Amino acid sequence: MSFPIIINSSNYISNNTYRVDLANVIDLSEFEVSVGQAYVYYSWYNISANLNNNKFQITFPTSGASVTTTITLDDGAYNITDLNNALQFWFISMGYYIINDVTGYYTYYGAFQISPTGYSVQWITNPLPTSLPAGYTSGGMTFPSSSNQHPQLTILSTNDFKDIIGYSASTYPTIPTNSGVQTTESSTPPNVSPISAIQMRLSCCYNPFSSNSTLIHVFSSQGVGIGEAVNASPIQLQFVPCIGIHKTITLQFYDQLGRVLELLDRNVVIKLIFQKKISSNIGNVRSE
Repeated sequence: MSFPIIINSSNYISNNTYRVDLANVIDLSEFEVSVGQAYVYYSWYNISANLNNNKFQITFPTSGASVTTTITLDDGAYNITDLNNALQFWFISMGYYIINDVTGYYTYYGAFQISPTGYSVQWITNPLPTSLPAGYTSGGMTFPSSSNQHPQLTILSTNDFKDIIGYSASTYPTIPTNSGVQTTESSTPPNVSPISAIQMRLSCCYNPFSSNSTLIHVFSSQGVGIGEAVNASPIQLQFVPCIGIHKTITLQFYDQLGRVLELLDRNVVIKLIFQKKISSNIGNVRSE
């Protein structure tokens, strides 16, 4: 005989935690539990302070000394286009742009772009003029006195943003004075989705073989886009023994490294299946 329990948005406690009140205080030591079915939305951050992958630096030439600024991205779910939009927003906030007086088109002097031919991210820069071109209005920036000055991107060794775009910790372009457009390619495949697997942990579980004794299920969002539903149901039931007397049970989500998974969309449907243990000898040690 099995006993199903449904967990959904009504059980939401925090961005990775759901709690269910049981009908009675139950000694679950006689039971084991498996995830029967699970549906969640791919809605967790791929860039955040918690993941330590949200910072890089831009050095921008001005009429005085070049100005270096650390950019801290807001926690969120980004693709490369989103990163470039965030970069452009920063350029605007700093006044580092010019506007065509006729078309209203904004010119920025640095951009992130997906390579059209390779599995890489490009950092593309243009040389700044030494004065405001005719027919343009400055966003507030001043211009360097020497020609062919480029903004530089610095990838920090202390932050994992380098893995997102596939760059080693360094400064790009390495030489700030170059004529014409400069394009740098990522040296390793970008890892825009650093969360490769999701752990589900249930408070009443007890696995004597693992230091992570409450682990009940692992799944991946592979092949699913941000905002789409992930069918996280196991191929077959995999029962884990329970322990203790409970009035409530708590389900939590973590990434593959055990970091808290910050779910943006609280709408989940998880079906847990409890059944009486087939054997009661789990945890017992037999001496020869």
